[in-house]
Amino acid sequence: MNGKRSIVIAGMTIAALLAGCSGNGTGGKTAEPGGDSGAAKKDDFASKIAEATSKPVVINVFENSPTYTQEQFMELYGNQIRKKYPNMSFKLYSANKDNGGGSLPDLLAQGVPLDLIKVSGATFYTLMADNKLENDVTDLIKLYGYDLNKLYPVVLEQMQQFGSKKEIYGIPNAAVSTALFYNKDIFDKFGVSYPKDGMTWDEVYEMARKLTRQDGGISYLGFQEGYGHLLPVNQLSQGYIDTKSNKATLNNDNWKKIIDNFARFHRIDGNEYAPTFNDLFWKEGRVAIMAAQSGGSWDIVKQTPINWDLVELPRFKDAPKAGPGLQLPFYAIASTSKNRDQAFLAAAYIGSEEFQKEFAKHGYVPPIKIDNLTEVLGKNVPQLAGKNVKAAVPLESAASPYPFNSYFGQVPGFLNTAYLSVMNGQKDINTALREAEEAANKKIEEVMAAKK
Repeated sequence: MNGKRSIVIAGMTIAALLAGCSGNGTGGKTAEPGGDSGAAKKDDFASKIAEATSKPVVINVFENSPTYTQEQFMELYGNQIRKKYPNMSFKLYSANKDNGGGSLPDLLAQGVPLDLIKVSGATFYTLMADNKLENDVTDLIKLYGYDLNKLYPVVLEQMQQFGSKKEIYGIPNAAVSTALFYNKDIFDKFGVSYPKDGMTWDEVYEMARKLTRQDGGISYLGFQEGYGHLLPVNQLSQGYIDTKSNKATLNNDNWKKIIDNFARFHRIDGNEYAPTFNDLFWKEGRVAIMAAQSGGSWDIVKQTPINWDLVELPRFKDAPKAGPGLQLPFYAIASTSKNRDQAFLAAAYIGSEEFQKEFAKHGYVPPIKIDNLTEVLGKNVPQLAGKNVKAAVPLESAASPYPFNSYFGQVPGFLNTAYLSVMNGQKDINTALREAEEAANKKIEEVMAAKK
């Protein structure tokens, strides 16, 4: 999500787009039909927003990436927010000390009053909870009329999981998941039909067998995958940790099924796992099928010579309706904020239909419901013309989120190691997952002890 974009967004009032919250226990009541009650409520929201944004403020934003810059933030978000709210300006702090930033604890120790912090999934706990920066904005959602019902149900469910009582700590700015990319030229070369939406993993496995070939001195790999993205958004909603006992949940049938599914592809003679698969697909054109992250920046497609397309991630035969889960980057409002209302309004504008509809034209998948999304998604990226871009994130069929907490981040590395050892034939799956779970639990215990 760090790619630069030039987005032109018309100046419309947020109140005209963000109706009152209802039916979720966090917002106000929806205006009764008839009369001018709806308009009155929008006018009320508009006046409150106008008052909150009437004076100049500088909003301090933290991005955990050391390579993220002020210019990137402004081009992707800040300039558009300033068109909406001219009195807002932004100061970006990154993890790069050389650029005047630093780690989040360092900045807090320096007394930097951060307003917005970019988080996603487990980083909410490592950045927000571990530093006591959580700030429930349910009151601001109600005050300024942000409509939570615009969020897809699975998105709202995931956002509410960060709080023990369904608190909301920020507004999601995009939805990221995984999809199946394929090289049309390789399929054409070997006379294999293209993948399609609604396939099973077994069908893709058979394709990979046919497409793993040697031809003209070139080795073609039938299938490669970004397991670091696929496992966290797995289709079985299998979590990494029991949030009540703080014990890792790796040695179970779901993980065995998921790992066996991917490992079998690399038991195909000639289709060994290639760590550089991304370049092999997009630059060299030697990978036929790639399961990888989707729904973020599409910068890579502007440079690739590959004749490619994508389809939805295949399904497990016994779970045909379960698509991949979602990663939801969002701007959380920090407890250190001295501009809490303004920081919320900035995040809410990013999460508004007005902003998201323009954002979607650049290929970013919105976390909210937008009319005629398939008509606008990727519209401003010529290289996406004719591509099956809607497959990037199956919002309607996304797997339900699983619970996680501040110890979640200690676990995925052990699962990834277990997967690699199974894939390479170094360990059987039962041994690999048992040892991974034991090692993860030991690490969690060490971290818990260090906090005492």
